[in-house]
Amino acid sequence: MDERIAHYLKILDFYLEVGEIDRQTYDNAKTWLTEKQYGDFHEGVMDLIRPTPLIDAFYQIIPFGTGGRRGTVGVGSNRMNTRTVGESAQGLAATIREQDADGSLAARGVVVAHDVRLSSEEFTRITASVLAANGVKVFLFDGPRSTPLLSFAVRYLNCIAGVVVTASHNPPSDNGFKAYWEDGGQVVAPHDKAILEQVKKVEQIEAMDLEAAKSKGLVETLDDRIDRAYFEMVKRDYVVCDERKATIVFSPLHGTGLTVVPPALKAVGFTDVHMPPEQIKMDGSFPTVPKNYPNPEMPEAMQQAVLLGKQVGADIVTASDPDADRLGVFVPDGTGEFVYLTGNTFGAMLVDFVLERLHEQNILPEKAYVLTTMVSSRSIRKICEAYGVDVVDDLLVGFKNIAYEILRREGEGIPGEAMVFSFEESIGYMAGHLVRDKDSGAAAVVGAQMTAWCKAQGMTLLDRLHQMQEKYGYFKEEQFSVFLKGEAGAEQMSYLMDQFRTNPPKEIAGFKVHAIVDRQTAKRTVTATGESENISPITSNVLVFELSADGLTRVSIRPSGTEPKIKHYIAHWGELKEKATVDQTAADLIDAVRKMEQEILAAG
Repeated sequence: MDERIAHYLKILDFYLEVGEIDRQTYDNAKTWLTEKQYGDFHEGVMDLIRPTPLIDAFYQIIPFGTGGRRGTVGVGSNRMNTRTVGESAQGLAATIREQDADGSLAARGVVVAHDVRLSSEEFTRITASVLAANGVKVFLFDGPRSTPLLSFAVRYLNCIAGVVVTASHNPPSDNGFKAYWEDGGQVVAPHDKAILEQVKKVEQIEAMDLEAAKSKGLVETLDDRIDRAYFEMVKRDYVVCDERKATIVFSPLHGTGLTVVPPALKAVGFTDVHMPPEQIKMDGSFPTVPKNYPNPEMPEAMQQAVLLGKQVGADIVTASDPDADRLGVFVPDGTGEFVYLTGNTFGAMLVDFVLERLHEQNILPEKAYVLTTMVSSRSIRKICEAYGVDVVDDLLVGFKNIAYEILRREGEGIPGEAMVFSFEESIGYMAGHLVRDKDSGAAAVVGAQMTAWCKAQGMTLLDRLHQMQEKYGYFKEEQFSVFLKGEAGAEQMSYLMDQFRTNPPKEIAGFKVHAIVDRQTAKRTVTATGESENISPITSNVLVFELSADGLTRVSIRPSGTEPKIKHYIAHWGELKEKATVDQTAADLIDAVRKMEQEILAAG
């Protein structure tokens, strides 16, 4: 053994002996420090030999969460790097081969895309070279493309799977590996667990030179033919009205939204579209975005777009994240300023607008339905009831669960076209079944139509929202997150969830807890009687405290599947005339939950 490696191994042994690191961190770090297949990373591991960075980099093998594998780029089993990306591709290839009795699945192939992140091209080449070396055909885009286009391409090319290299809206330091199955949705059980199990078995990563793979027909480069097919689909499936007069601002925030949103708007006839010139260039460092954090779910990320909106008198201001699956929205308030619409608000508006237009034209599909998640706006139930449309609003967080519900219903004979709109609170929207993931193009096109239709009626989007609130009531939804990084943070999240399960609160901010929904045990328990009922068997680490018999007032808590934080969702409802009271009640619920958690952690 190399003397330097032996020296650092002794330091590792010491850290374990005195309790500075745990056994999992030790085992993972030792593997990366000593085994031959990790030779390229030995120097990097030695640079990390201090307790805190060791723990952060090695305390776990980076898992498949709600959005695939995602994390900081760097050395370690809990990092995104050439090894973990190669293992992911090797695991995907092995999963395909395991199910491939006659070679037809490998021949159908995997389509691979990437966003603009600094490491994305390298990780994409590795993914393609590993798949090809395992005999799996690869369709490789010729440049950065969006996540929704990747989802569309899987179905359009009849591939067995797809991969997009992206960290979505995370900071520049991060990247990820997001896997899709043949339906165009992100992998769910059993495929997600099967891939991860194969990843754990990987010792040797097979790789093939890309030029050699191309010459053997194992890698095919895609030009713009998928893009053109997508925009034809947009014109066919996303149009619900004829109005087109609207002034629109859009920013891609340096990401792949440039390849999706402007051409989609143009395809359906919107011409008055403006973009901040400094944010058009694709750049994975996101240089003009505040704090380089390209998440349009955070209003401050859209500063440049809002400034341009004021200059041009925009009717709507929008921005997409780096992989263009999310869309943030600001609208004018009539005083020269712009206000941000949350994903819940804009999603509810889009659902109501689409259902109203389809109902008006008498073209609502038979067995029409709308999908959303259990932490999204409860207003959707009231909206869908008004149009006699089925709604599923208890899905687990993550658009893969929305995609799976479409697939499940197709298995029951309900065509995908019956899904008229879907969304989740984290500014993700789906307007048609051929893209089985969030789609900024869908949100932009339908949102532009809603804007133009309202303008033709002599009202603004805020006027439209006020009309909805008069009709359905005033829904107040808030969320907040507590970041808990590293191994200690993971332990704190686990402890909090365990305490909420074993010692659930009897009341929150003066509201008695009516029922507790535990998606980990798939049970809903009425607190007054202790009676439990089975709910969806698809499980996740989520708790919901229902604070009213109708479920419209509730607190939901879950650890994030993609970031080191625990997320909280507050929902309350009342009549529009009670708006101030509803707002205050929501704020009181947030304060109460924060206090509970602080007390739990202090006592622990």
